[in-house]
Amino acid sequence: MKTKTFAFDFDGVLSEYDGVFRGDEHVGKPLVEVVKAIKILKKQGHKILIYSTRGDDVLKKYCKQHKIPVDYFNNNPEYKTGNPGKPVASVYVDDRALLYKGQNAEELVKELNDFKVYYKK
Repeated sequence: MKTKTFAFDFDGVLSEYDGVFRGDEHVGKPLVEVVKAIKILKKQGHKILIYSTRGDDVLKKYCKQHKIPVDYFNNNPEYKTGNPGKPVASVYVDDRALLYKGQNAEELVKELNDFKVYYKK
């Protein structure tokens, strides 16, 4: 099996989040099923990347405190790219993402306008 890098967003994916940013140090509890999935992926030999607008120090402290195995934070040093704003990964897990699957423009615009994060449904 080829090793992959799975990138998980922090707020709303790895940790509970209600959509209101209250500062870097205010973080929610870990989402148990996501942590379990990360541990399974690590046992399978994959790399885990956590990304967030929060600083690396907050993420590292959180993952250490909750014993979440992570290889990288906000950056994948295995790849040198011209854009440090998006880490390289095989798959991105994000609560604010819309899957583009070849929709025409009208369908895509409708999905974008109708989009709601899972905790707002």
